[in-house]
Amino acid sequence: MANSSLNDEVVRVVRSSGDKRDYQHLTLENQLKVLLVHCPDSQKAAASVAVNAGHFDDPEHTQGLAHFLEHMLFLGSQAFPEPSAFGHFLNLQGGQHNAWTGTEFTNYHFDCNANALPQALEFFSAMLKKPLLSESWIDKEISSIESEFRLKQNDELRRLYQVHKVTANPKHPFSQFSVGNLNTLRHDEHGTLKSKLQRFFNEHYVAQRMRLVIAGPQSITELEQLAHSYFADIKQQRTDKTSINAPLYRQEQKGVWIKVKPVKAAYRLILTLPLPSIDADYPHKTTSFIAHLLGYEGPGSLFSSLRSKGWVNSLSAGGGISGSNFKDFNINIQLTESGRRHVEKVVQWVFAYIRKIEAEGIEDWRYKERRITTEMSFLYQEPTPVGELANQLSVNAFHYKPEDTLYGDYRMDGLNHSYAAKTLQQMTAENVRITLIAPDVLTTEVAPIYHTEYGLSPISQKQFQLFLSTPDDFNCQLPKPNRFLNSRFKPLPLEAGGSLPTRLEDSAQLQLWHLQDRDFRVPKGHIYLSLRLPAVTNSAFHFAIARLWSELMIDALNDDLYDAEVAGLHFNIYPTQNGITIHTTGLSAGQIPLMQHLIRRALKTRFARRRWQDLKQSLLSNWHSAHQSQPLNKLFAELNQQLQSGLFRLNDLASELEKVSFRQFTIEVAKLFSPVHVTALAHGDWQKGDALKLGQLIKNNLPDQRSVPNKRLPVKRVRDFCSQQLIVPAEHSDTAVLLYFQGEDDTSTEQISFMLLQQLIHQPIFQALRTEQQLGYAAGSQYFPVQRLPGILFFLQSHEFDADKLYQAIYDVINVQLDELENLTLKEWHHAKSVLKQQIKTIDRNLRVRSQRLWGAIQLADTGFNRQQELLSALEHCQLSDWLERIKLRLGDKSQALRLQTQTLTE
Repeated sequence: MANSSLNDEVVRVVRSSGDKRDYQHLTLENQLKVLLVHCPDSQKAAASVAVNAGHFDDPEHTQGLAHFLEHMLFLGSQAFPEPSAFGHFLNLQGGQHNAWTGTEFTNYHFDCNANALPQALEFFSAMLKKPLLSESWIDKEISSIESEFRLKQNDELRRLYQVHKVTANPKHPFSQFSVGNLNTLRHDEHGTLKSKLQRFFNEHYVAQRMRLVIAGPQSITELEQLAHSYFADIKQQRTDKTSINAPLYRQEQKGVWIKVKPVKAAYRLILTLPLPSIDADYPHKTTSFIAHLLGYEGPGSLFSSLRSKGWVNSLSAGGGISGSNFKDFNINIQLTESGRRHVEKVVQWVFAYIRKIEAEGIEDWRYKERRITTEMSFLYQEPTPVGELANQLSVNAFHYKPEDTLYGDYRMDGLNHSYAAKTLQQMTAENVRITLIAPDVLTTEVAPIYHTEYGLSPISQKQFQLFLSTPDDFNCQLPKPNRFLNSRFKPLPLEAGGSLPTRLEDSAQLQLWHLQDRDFRVPKGHIYLSLRLPAVTNSAFHFAIARLWSELMIDALNDDLYDAEVAGLHFNIYPTQNGITIHTTGLSAGQIPLMQHLIRRALKTRFARRRWQDLKQSLLSNWHSAHQSQPLNKLFAELNQQLQSGLFRLNDLASELEKVSFRQFTIEVAKLFSPVHVTALAHGDWQKGDALKLGQLIKNNLPDQRSVPNKRLPVKRVRDFCSQQLIVPAEHSDTAVLLYFQGEDDTSTEQISFMLLQQLIHQPIFQALRTEQQLGYAAGSQYFPVQRLPGILFFLQSHEFDADKLYQAIYDVINVQLDELENLTLKEWHHAKSVLKQQIKTIDRNLRVRSQRLWGAIQLADTGFNRQQELLSALEHCQLSDWLERIKLRLGDKSQALRLQTQTLTE
């Protein structure tokens, strides 16, 4: 590992055995701490800067200022004043940039083609040194902040978050509004917005409060030179940052009920147990270990017991906000309607289980089991793309020792008994904040900004006594030793074979594929089973039945397979437009027996009426509330439903399921699995013999021998629609418009044409609609293939303008771009092709991505697995004049265009 030019002590970063990357920490002359990552196999490079400043640092008079500054930094620097310069450059180099603002940190990051890294760093460092903060762009970008705020006006999480803030200590910065809007971001006696932004930037954007990560295929020496060249002159500031001393909650804000009325019917219970900061305990993960015991879902668990009473549908533990001087330990429970009626009893059971953990659960063997599974996750983790890696590590660099920048999330050195005991002693009814979210709660207050109805009241003495007692029928058990941990942890020997899946069987009942992966030598794999079941996609009624059956199966299997999940064996069951898919993943040892268990249980399991009713109501609630705060998402879903057979609207599914009785469900489920055809793929560590065992297992358990042809469903053609304009009812007050152009055929030439179009216009489309015209926060274009038929869509959502205005704006921008494309130089054309070529050639970065790609090809009957080569060939032969003519024809053909828009439902 290379030495820093500043003679820093070389830190050996802990990494997994399969990690081919090199890491080096160094400190620049200005005290900026940097992590360099040499990624030898990456075609892309990336950088990320985390700044130790977030919304906690907002001045009280201008809340949301940190978030606003995050937006402004991308809108030009003194070195590159054009606001779209950086985004335009990255677009040409196959990359993108983004940022986020948190409570105490803000993060900026980008990726690009590797050879463009030096110039990208020049743009990136310029905005972190001297942002332009132009007054004209300040005035425009406020509209964007307002649009972002309005977009989430009815978002349940934001509404709940605001109640959390107003019931916390007003002297703690958490209580402040983090997003900002027109009311909080303004000129006042404290100065102009520009002067406020400049003051905030000058105070916080200094070298000592930043962490920089640069990652790419360049050598460590080259990366180090780039760091010095572009970041060594970021200004320093010697003063330490003021720490937060105010507690998150005052004493009277603990031991309380917080009752919140949601927008849509929902029943949730959140027990928040306030703790001090847990940052220093990261080598031991004590709270994570306690969360594992509390959130355990196997036989005898708290969840299993409460579920058997019909009180809960889900339970998770350990989440919650955290910061430099606080940690909220949350127990998050989705209640049934019966659970809502017995909510005090549910709380009583939770506290009884916490006391059981305190008395019996803090044992070294339990911690060791947890450590083994965590170590396995670290050892066999799949490589992260450089963009995500840089983003993640820049924040980790603030929280962990340099050697633990990668390992910190996984490190478990040993059970800290005294710290665990102290933590559990704080998990009491006197400290708890119990949030009940239900439509029938009594409320007395309205939280500002998001106008959430809520009430705050102390826990009564009678309730305290109840929570201190143990229920008469309390029968919870702590987890027993995990029998799945004694599995094989090394990959199987490689057999002779190629790099593409082999079809081992192709009969009337079964098509079986297998590939032992030669590149990713880990003891892991993926098994996909697609059950082609015409009965499932016959109607919305049958699809709803299949979805509920899938949920019930997962729920029924939870008890006996939760230990398998903990040990790294995962499964999922879900309906598709072809039927039902079963997917298992994780450690390969035990996966075929797991699949055997799933298949046998699938055909024999009988469900309890009460559990059926609970999950039916949960599913209906989810369907009714889906997309309620996201009009554009509703349009995307509608477009998919319009174009593909076997997909249904969520409100249609809800309408059909609502009237289904338990008896009718039982009768209909029996009809779903005949006739059937199974397509299967075993990809990963398994040898051919294992795949053949899987095939025999499937055939032995087929419900009958009636088969169905294994054919792809056709994509619906827009030109055959009765109308090229669709109105979609929505509950959000924003208006959203989506304009979709469909390709003529699914040839590789047609696909490449649309991919090149998106490559060349997506940045200027976003720049025109979002940044310059400020028509809405959500705006842009997207390449949108359906199966293999290409298409492109343009979208815009606004709280200010009507659908016709948005539609016209989109068409005007498209026409401007078509005119611009006429002036495209050959140099620009070849550059665009080169960038797209790099994207198509991108190698599978991990086993999961490869499995998804191969399974997708099998589903599309692309059994030559050569679509990549076909696309590259089509790209090579694509001529500018032919492409322009084709694109103008496609975008000029109204019969191939579909316009979708939302219309707000009236009360």
